[in-house]
Amino acid sequence: MPCRQVGILGPLAFVLFLTACGGGTTAPTTGSLALAVSGLPTAVEANVSVSGPNAFSRQVEGPETLSGLAPGSYTVTAAGVSAGADFYAPSPSSQAVVVSGSDPASAEVVYAVADGNLAVTIAGLPSGTDAAVTVSGPGGYSRQVTATETLSGLAPGQYTLTALPVSDGSEQYSPAPSSQTTTVGATGTASATVNYSTGGAAGFNLRIDGLYLVQSVQTYARAVPLVRNRDALLRVFVTANQVNASTPSVRVSFYANGSLSSTQTISAPQLSTPLSPDEGTLNRSWNLTVDQALIQPNLSILVEVDPDNVFPEGNEADNSFPGSGTPLAMDVRTTGPFSVRFVPVITKVDNRQGNVTAANRDDFLEATMRMHPLASYDADVRAPYTTSTNLPLQSSNGNSAWNTILGEVFARRTAESSTRYYYGVVNPTYNSGVAGVGYIGAPAAIGWDKLPSGSSVAAHEWGHNWERDHAPCGGAGNPDANYPYSGGVIGVIGYDLVNEELKPADSHDLMGYCNNEWISDYTYNGVMTFRGAESSTSAGMGEAVQPALLVWGRIENGRAVLEPAFRITARPSLPRRPGPYRLEARAADGSRIFGFDFAPLEVADDPNGGSHFAFAVPLRAERAARISSLHLAGGGVQASIAQGSSEPTVVEVTRGAPGRLALRWDPSKAPMIMVRDPVSGDVLSFARGGLAEVATGRDELSLSISDRVRSRDLRVKAPAR
Repeated sequence: MPCRQVGILGPLAFVLFLTACGGGTTAPTTGSLALAVSGLPTAVEANVSVSGPNAFSRQVEGPETLSGLAPGSYTVTAAGVSAGADFYAPSPSSQAVVVSGSDPASAEVVYAVADGNLAVTIAGLPSGTDAAVTVSGPGGYSRQVTATETLSGLAPGQYTLTALPVSDGSEQYSPAPSSQTTTVGATGTASATVNYSTGGAAGFNLRIDGLYLVQSVQTYARAVPLVRNRDALLRVFVTANQVNASTPSVRVSFYANGSLSSTQTISAPQLSTPLSPDEGTLNRSWNLTVDQALIQPNLSILVEVDPDNVFPEGNEADNSFPGSGTPLAMDVRTTGPFSVRFVPVITKVDNRQGNVTAANRDDFLEATMRMHPLASYDADVRAPYTTSTNLPLQSSNGNSAWNTILGEVFARRTAESSTRYYYGVVNPTYNSGVAGVGYIGAPAAIGWDKLPSGSSVAAHEWGHNWERDHAPCGGAGNPDANYPYSGGVIGVIGYDLVNEELKPADSHDLMGYCNNEWISDYTYNGVMTFRGAESSTSAGMGEAVQPALLVWGRIENGRAVLEPAFRITARPSLPRRPGPYRLEARAADGSRIFGFDFAPLEVADDPNGGSHFAFAVPLRAERAARISSLHLAGGGVQASIAQGSSEPTVVEVTRGAPGRLALRWDPSKAPMIMVRDPVSGDVLSFARGGLAEVATGRDELSLSISDRVRSRDLRVKAPAR
């Protein structure tokens, strides 16, 4: 994702500085809002709040000018204020104001004494039993009424009376109506009556509207599969058919292969049962954290509300979910561990090394494990890799250095014959701008080391590796045309198991460029589908290690590049599908030694339309020795490289900086040398230009010296200290 534009703010917090790749950063212009408040007695504070862009929120108690505001729409909300026996109502109670970066904006709130009246009559309760009636109205007015009373000093407008059932200790009294609205004028007295009576149980009913288990995101219809061996939150949505003060418990029975394995009881989350399901608030559902040991493919659940019949109902037959009484089967799937290898990258131009170690590698996986459908991971950190390019990393990626390094990391993975995902970690000089790039549908990416934001960058780039395009948010290039939610929001409710908090449906998908990130059900299901099919579509992974030729390169900026080839011993890695490009190896007489069609790997959102390839072509030594040239053609571009000098290349090895060995050779004879650790086989650099330095704690290096299409192996040793 070459255009991952972020600033360092904190976990899952990003700031988009560039709306398109290759642009420059522009500091936003700020504005001001002058707020006038009048009508209140001296020393009486107003109750005004101002909210706006970037989660801005400020409480205002009197006239004030707010400065340094980001341009955008702000909401000024005013609530009523009590002073002595008087109630002061605001006008208007809410207004929208647009703040620009040029002219100051203004808003006014005028308070006035309210003098309307509302006579509330409570009937039907025995002496000494208080009613439970709430009166709410304009300007944030709210008052509890427990007996017949006339409320005075009210602002004109509509008032809502909400009544709850009460008990005298032996019987429950239900209100009628449970909710009503009346209009209070500027003068005079309006009236409302609440009648309480017993015998309401005949019409009262509790039921379970729905339930689901969520591990990071879920739909109400349970359309998101669960991952085996990962904790989940069970949410049960109990509803009642009338306003109530019922607090029923919920009993959950867990079954494995149809046999009861566990029963747990959930207490009511609040002092009444909702009339309708509400996913957006945790305390509107009966919740239980379910241990990963129960989350298995054979799991089914049966749930009962008020299992001990504490609350009388007119119908006790609908208190189970499912209503049939048969436990509900959960869709639980087994996923393998996420196997990833971190590669600290040393940029040749400035010797800056990405800070990823065995001590902090887990920090790079934190956001991924919270959001993506994973239960576990297997991560390691291998030897640092020194880049071949002298180009610096730029915040705009204008020189495509990010892409070049990505290609080298992918070539290293191919040469090392690894089945792991490779993630290169770099240390750029800047703190905002491009933070990562990755392939779509292939196991390699790179990102910066600036934690904690580096964790979310990695989660985004691995999303690309798992064949996810961008969500349409924040100017992300090449957005997914099938993304189902406008604005790149997640569209359904998410849940963060680590922090035990809901993620609203208007949170933004991590595959976009907006802040307030989480994962949508669309992205989650897409990643799960890709990973589920990955083992069967990974070409060559089951084949034996054998002699092969590393052939790699890229297509970018309207030209094709073939990098020098190397003879390696590796598992074959060939195109997964044909495509518009043709790669051939030819002998000196023009005969074809091998050839195939392929589709190169797309670098997510590269403004130059760049794409890469790296193949380990199985090739016996006698056939490899016949190769005289390599040819790439397709998409209106072509490139060829031919065998270079046959003279032996002398490589001088000296000790460089501490923990470094330096190489010097004639680049006209060997345009590139693959430098490896002689023990682990780790590729330390694809060195070019006749001069290179690699990080190693050893005195020896294993070299593969390429003349462009052939290579020979050599082991060299640094002179004694």
